[in-house]
Amino acid sequence: MKYKILICLLFLNIALYAQTTVKGIIKDTETKKPIEYVMVIGNISGKSTVTNSEGRFQFNMPQQDTKLIIKHLDYFSREIAVSDSKSLTIEIQPSTESLEEIVIFKTSIKEEIEKAIKTSQQRFAKNLKLNTYYRELLYINGTMYQYEDAEIDYYLQSINKSNVVVNESRSVKFKNDEAKKFDSLTRVNYYWGDLKERVSREFDFNLVKSIITNKELDLYVTQKTTADAVALNVLHFNPIDKAKKTMMSGTVIYGADDYLIREIKANIDPNFVANSEYLQQNNHRFKRSFYNRTTIFNLYKDKYALTYTSYRIFGVSEVVNQLTKVGGFVELLVDSVEENPTQPKAEKFYTNEKLTPLGKNYKTKYWEKFNVVPLTYKEEQMLKQINN
Repeated sequence: MKYKILICLLFLNIALYAQTTVKGIIKDTETKKPIEYVMVIGNISGKSTVTNSEGRFQFNMPQQDTKLIIKHLDYFSREIAVSDSKSLTIEIQPSTESLEEIVIFKTSIKEEIEKAIKTSQQRFAKNLKLNTYYRELLYINGTMYQYEDAEIDYYLQSINKSNVVVNESRSVKFKNDEAKKFDSLTRVNYYWGDLKERVSREFDFNLVKSIITNKELDLYVTQKTTADAVALNVLHFNPIDKAKKTMMSGTVIYGADDYLIREIKANIDPNFVANSEYLQQNNHRFKRSFYNRTTIFNLYKDKYALTYTSYRIFGVSEVVNQLTKVGGFVELLVDSVEENPTQPKAEKFYTNEKLTPLGKNYKTKYWEKFNVVPLTYKEEQMLKQINN
């Protein structure tokens, strides 16, 4: 009897982890151009990934899934049955609905967005485990300098608090001439902030809160209906004509009926780049010349969750008389979400701000079996030297 139970458990374990890797590119039916930030979702598992700037995706499809759900707020959704072909070219039809007139509310825009924030936060389960792929890339003077990624479990205990368990990770510094030169001259170490705070910051909607309280931003809301007949409100924010410090513009999209925030995008407005100033950051000053931030929340089968967030930043750092061009990106992709997980022991939680101390801390090539957003072809070629 013991042997029979053991064999059953073994086959169950194999079934749970059996999956098919599907790669592809998603394009606009009319323009044939690739589409960024398209969600690709397993129809049963709810696992997801997102296309990169080249429209490419990689999805590790669990055995229980029979179709891929393709979703984007500006396009008709599609269901794709995965055949023997593991490489797909998918075209999706753009919505023809244009933005309507500016929406006039009975309350202020600030109160409306505060309602969206509160409603969205209330839909999050209070005790979550987010199975996540985390990645960051740092460029120094235009050359790849350091790369780190990890398979991380984020345990969200409240809106403002999360702990992390780093299952596997890589941290590699490149050995090119520019990196060696920088290491010999540098007076400062650059890093992307505390990786443990990435999820809680998104659940707190701190960027949205800062937008609606900034007096140098012009705010207005329009409404559109998606191709799938969902009414969405779009908050537009842009610097006022006489803005002296503000330089960000973008959109916050939320449901006109359910008030759930779907997407947040922010960029440096090209007309206000001159407002960028050196800001003190620890022991150096940094001035941004490029900034792009995108966060996507998914509502699928009545489950509302964070799916993806990315930061892309470039600028100039000044330390004493040393000027350095610094930049790169941070990406966080939530593969799946578990409610009310078993809490690990406190000693398993990772306490450092960066992955660097762990070095090459992996036993499997988790970036091949875990859902990730593909790098651009150029970045993939540069990264091959550390994948051996």
